[in-house]
Amino acid sequence: NLDVYPNPSRDVFNISFTSETIQDLQVRVLNVVGEEIVVENLQQFIGEYTKQIDLQDNAKGIYFLEIETNQGIINKKLALQ
Repeated sequence: NLDVYPNPSRDVFNISFTSETIQDLQVRVLNVVGEEIVVENLQQFIGEYTKQIDLQDNAKGIYFLEIETNQGIINKKLALQ
């Protein structure tokens, strides 16, 4: 139930999802060569997660949102215009 909007965006992406179980999460935004732009580690997280990620100081192009959970990794493509 990952929600990312607006996508594409000119600057800010809103990210929201809900974790039904207590787990450690890592939220990362990567550029196309795999460099980490944003990293957030959440320990023993449960409930609703919402965050704004501002990429306006980064180059236009494609970025990757990666959320690592106990169940695996969720990937979402972000387009910065």
